[in-house]
Amino acid sequence: MDITGIGSIADLAKTIINKVSPNKMSAEEKAKVEFELQGLLQKHEAELLEAQKEIMVAELQQQDDYTRRARPTIVYAGILFIFLVNVLFPIVSFLIKDKLPVLTLPEEFWWSWTSCCSVWFLGRSAEKLGNTGNVISTITGSKMKR
Repeated sequence: MDITGIGSIADLAKTIINKVSPNKMSAEEKAKVEFELQGLLQKHEAELLEAQKEIMVAELQQQDDYTRRARPTIVYAGILFIFLVNVLFPIVSFLIKDKLPVLTLPEEFWWSWTSCCSVWFLGRSAEKLGNTGNVISTITGSKMKR
């Protein structure tokens, strides 16, 4: 498993070069083009990460309290969806004596919601234990105390 993403960028670059390169290219030429493509892909990834960082910083610096409370809203909305699908709809189905179609939340919901909740809960727990810092304040949306 490549946590840095560099291996996946190298694999992607190699795959692209092998698919689109003419057969007459030498191995050295392919390696040179592959290296240049890797650089472009890494630059793109770095720009994407920087843009995400800027969005998070802008979100935290807004004066709108709701924007800073977006993380707990995601948690509460997820709980609401789980309640609707697993509690309310089955009760309604039982009461009206009609078989409603079985509803399930997609796997992507569970992955994204549990990831978001886990990070937020860990950040809040660390904050309550007295830990502070840029990472914790970014996770929880609270302002750092100076």
